Amino acid sequence: MASITILSAVIFSIAVLSSADFVTVKCHSSIGYAGQPSKLHCVLKTEESPEIEQVFWRYEDNVVLIVKDDAETEQGRFKLADAAWRTSKDISLLVGHTKISDQGRYGYTVVTNMGITTGETRLDVKATYSQPVTTYKLDKDEKKVDLTCTAKGGYPKGAIHWFDGHDTNWTRGAQTTVTEEADKSFTLHSTYTSADASYAPYRCVVFNSEWKEEGKESVELDITRISKLSSSVETKHIAAGVVVIGSLICGLLVALLICKRRSQNALRRPSTQPMLRLEHQDYFDPPDPEAGKELKMEADKDVEPKSL
Repeated sequence: MASITILSAVIFSIAVLSSADFVTVKCHSSIGYAGQPSKLHCVLKTEESPEIEQVFWRYEDNVVLIVKDDAETEQGRFKLADAAWRTSKDISLLVGHTKISDQGRYGYTVVTNMGITTGETRLDVKATYSQPVTTYKLDKDEKKVDLTCTAKGGYPKGAIHWFDGHDTNWTRGAQTTVTEEADKSFTLHSTYTSADASYAPYRCVVFNSEWKEEGKESVELDITRISKLSSSVETKHIAAGVVVIGSLICGLLVALLICKRRSQNALRRPSTQPMLRLEHQDYFDPPDPEAGKELKMEADKDVEPKSL
């Protein structure tokens, strides 16, 4: 291992002094995913046809691959992606079973019969978060609930959001912690305490660093009291609605009945004999005895014989 490091240092020193401008390598940054192979794309570009004699790849200060005399000195998971690299001039580096720790800058040195060229490229690594795991704990009255949600193994840092059964975002009331693990992945742990149990079910949604959803889990609460309360409230609402509608119908029926009676009275033919009214009280009062005497005396005077 020490000899390889010394050899690479010598090669890199020579490359700085002897780099040929007419030998260039075109690379572009690559994105790899944890647990899968990743490829750093690099191809020799020149109008001439140089012969590649040696290829060196390093990551940070460590040499990860040396290709010399048709023999590859692999360092674990690293090798050239194209087996026909001498003719294709493709010196792309293949990283097997990518780890988050593989992210960073990679340097290359290409030795040809026309000169030496060096350069760098970059590998960015992403890791998908695991399916979130949720738990909950109800208070004794089953009115409030404490919720937890955990997602592991993601990279870069993500976020957890909480939604209720009406898609209202309650994340502002939650506390989320981000822990970096030994493999440089992140664990997200979110706690939402004293949530209103009547807004269940709640959903824990995991977002990656690009705010794309990577996983979600619903929290179904096993609540008896809230179910009964919801049924009771619903029944009361239905009963109130029935009462209101019934009252309106009764009011309409009474109004129709009054209008019908008025119409019948208006169409009824007037009677030839007026109806007796209470205000004609004199027709019903008994005769006054004194008034009768006065009438008789006046009548006697009228019939008194005239003197001859």
